Amino acid sequence: MQRLLPWLALASVLCLGSAGVFFTPSVKNNITLLMPDGVLVPLWPGPPPSPPVAQRWSHLPSASSPPRPLPVLSYPFLDGFKVRVTTTVRGGDDDSQEDEDSSREAVAAAPAGGKEPEITPLSSSSNKPCCQGTSASGSSAPGEHLNSLDFYPVQRLPRPPLVVWPESTSQYRPLNVSVKETGIPNSHSYKIYFQNEDGPISPFHDIPLFANEGNKIFNMVVEVPRWTNAKMEISTKEYLNPIKQDVKKGKLRYVANCFPHHGYIWNYGALPQTWEDPNHIDEATSCKGDNDPIDVCEIGYRVAKRGDVIQVKVLGTLALIDEGETDWKLIAIDVNDPLAPQLSDISDVEKHMPGFLKATVEWFRIYKIPDGKPENQFAFNGEAKDREFAHKIILETHEAWKNLVEGNSDTGGLDIGSVMVAHAAKKLPVNEAQSTIDGAPEVGQPQPVDPKIDTWHYVSLK
Repeated sequence: MQRLLPWLALASVLCLGSAGVFFTPSVKNNITLLMPDGVLVPLWPGPPPSPPVAQRWSHLPSASSPPRPLPVLSYPFLDGFKVRVTTTVRGGDDDSQEDEDSSREAVAAAPAGGKEPEITPLSSSSNKPCCQGTSASGSSAPGEHLNSLDFYPVQRLPRPPLVVWPESTSQYRPLNVSVKETGIPNSHSYKIYFQNEDGPISPFHDIPLFANEGNKIFNMVVEVPRWTNAKMEISTKEYLNPIKQDVKKGKLRYVANCFPHHGYIWNYGALPQTWEDPNHIDEATSCKGDNDPIDVCEIGYRVAKRGDVIQVKVLGTLALIDEGETDWKLIAIDVNDPLAPQLSDISDVEKHMPGFLKATVEWFRIYKIPDGKPENQFAFNGEAKDREFAHKIILETHEAWKNLVEGNSDTGGLDIGSVMVAHAAKKLPVNEAQSTIDGAPEVGQPQPVDPKIDTWHYVSLK
């Protein structure tokens, strides 16, 4: 470890220099691994087994996470581990500052030896089948990587600790959400708006993510009731984000009945205050997000209604790769379902509902085939990840949503207007929002649906 100290000092000085601190310090570092069971162990007894990689901190500063010194060095062989770095800096007047930066969870070290470490630039993701490539944002000449840190990483990146806003949990107040239907069902004019006791709200931004943060109970907005075919979804690009039917090539979209499945086989919807960022490469799948709130398959017995806001516990998640984008599909159950007490993790689903996960994977693989599209693909060979993994994905998409609604991310045409979120970059006046709903056409009699919607399709996977 003593042989590492010169390079540890160099890394710390670089970080301090990037923050605008210029003095002649003496630096002492203590680096340990934080193991999954919580035990701290020394990083390694001898020289590290591979050279470091220059990387750039990917998080955009926000009100809850201000800017901080960014450049760090990391080791790919430690990907997936948490590393605690404690740095003590002493200046000439013997004052000291100790900074235990566990939020970065990155390695700030260089190899032992008498020569300058070899800095390996991060590889481009252009060879990934489902991702667009990344490239250097500046010079990539040898010797400049350490100072410029010009490469954006493709491998897993640490994230700052997540801070849940007061508007993101409803555990301290009742969630009195109702809906107002407008227009003609089964037509382009049909929309479902949301409101609470104070007036109109956005189901994307104003319904809290958490029903109970401590117990990890989430609010779910039901877009499509089980056994139905109309592809209804939160309209993320429209004012107040009402639920409406998806349209493709001017026609309303319906999912096909792929035998033996009829319509959607669960209550299908989304978690509010989440966003799968299309500008971020997901660390688990190496693919970008799909620009929507994270999807939920609620597997309880009750057939919900469009616009219902139900409280669910998340059991796990599937990672659908849809046209090169990561499209997470959470598996959840209504907390009021009779089976809910027996389902705590994804492994319990097969135990108490044998065949259900297999049917879910099959449904997602084949549901677009009748439209002439190829079979959908999954990450992890179609295996569902457990509850802990799913919770991590939810919190990451919640953090992405926070950056979106604050105006720190490219909106890409999404409407980020919010009535209730204090940090929102686009605040919607209640009277203006109410005028929008009041001006919508009254709900009328449903239009007839083409009987072809009820056709059975027999799909055989190769």
